[in-house]
Amino acid sequence: MKLNYKLKKQYDMKKMVYSIILLYILSGFSNKIVAQEHLNALVKKCETEKMDGNVWTEVIYSKNDRTKKFEPTISTLSIESNPILINEFLTALKKDEETALEKSETRVAGKIYKLSYSFENTDYTFYYEGEKGEKGECTGIKVHRIISEEKNASK
Repeated sequence: MKLNYKLKKQYDMKKMVYSIILLYILSGFSNKIVAQEHLNALVKKCETEKMDGNVWTEVIYSKNDRTKKFEPTISTLSIESNPILINEFLTALKKDEETALEKSETRVAGKIYKLSYSFENTDYTFYYEGEKGEKGECTGIKVHRIISEEKNASK
C-alpha cells in the first residue's frame, strides 16, 4: 500500500513538472506571435494601401527550388517626410518596444542620429534630427523584413 502511494506521488510530481515545462514553452511561443503586432499592422497598411510619394517599398524575390517560382524573401519599407505616418509608427513602437530582441543607438557628435530595434524577423530604424545630445524630431523610418523566415515559422 505504501509503495502505491509513493509511485502515485512520483507520477503526480512528474506530471506537474511536464506541465510547467509545457506552459513555459507555449508562453515563449505566444510572445513571439504578438511580439510586434502594432508595428506589423502599420507595415501591412503601408504595403497594401496606396500611400503618398514619401513611402517606398522594395521587395527582393528569390526562386523557390521546390515550386520554381519567384517568391518574396526580403522587404524593405522606407518612410520620409510623412509626419502623420511616422508618429503612428512611434506610437506603435512604444507599445511593442518591450518585445524587441535588441536596441541600438547611433550618435554623431553627441547627437542621436538613429535608433534601431530588432525583432524576430524585422528590423526598424528611426532616423532623427535634433540638437546636440538631444533626440530631436524623427524624420524617417526604414523597416527591413525577412519574409521567407516568417512563412517558414507559420508552417
